[in-house]
Amino acid sequence: MWAGRPSVSVFYFLYGIISLIAIAVLVGLELSFSGSKIGRFVFPKVVAGAGFRIPYPVEIVTIVIVLLAYLSQIIRLALLRARNKYVLCEDGLYVDHGILNLQNTFVAPMAFSDARLSMPITLRLLRRGDIVVDTNDSRHFKLLLLEDAMNVQGLIRRTLGHPVVRLESPAAATSPPPLKDEQKT
Repeated sequence: MWAGRPSVSVFYFLYGIISLIAIAVLVGLELSFSGSKIGRFVFPKVVAGAGFRIPYPVEIVTIVIVLLAYLSQIIRLALLRARNKYVLCEDGLYVDHGILNLQNTFVAPMAFSDARLSMPITLRLLRRGDIVVDTNDSRHFKLLLLEDAMNVQGLIRRTLGHPVVRLESPAAATSPPPLKDEQKT
């Protein structure tokens, strides 16, 4: 019925923009302070050594640090997406967690208690949400960073809150199966 993973692509773009803004602001401040007497000592324009010259060393270090922070967030988000998979079927909800050590959990409709939606303002602006699926035995399963989380929550509640029940008539359950044409002769 529905399958999903954490939707992280919008965060790659958002963190990239934040990183570029941070680089522009920090390097701009460093360059503006390098014009003062104290700033020339703290933010030198060139570092020269044994036959080499490095222009704007503090600015380069600032750019490298911000880019490393961006790269660490990208790796964290990629691992979050790779580790988690959610599949909703008519018979229940399957929650897979892990890459090498996979933990597969099944939430049957009979064990389902509630699906709580959490959308703080930061996730709401990005049209994402987290859902916590509660069970009757007090287990909680988190479905993280879901796109269109309100509809997913409704789908989970409709599917797991109203399980499909198959009813057979008592006569059909006790009578033997009908014979095929080949068996009648």
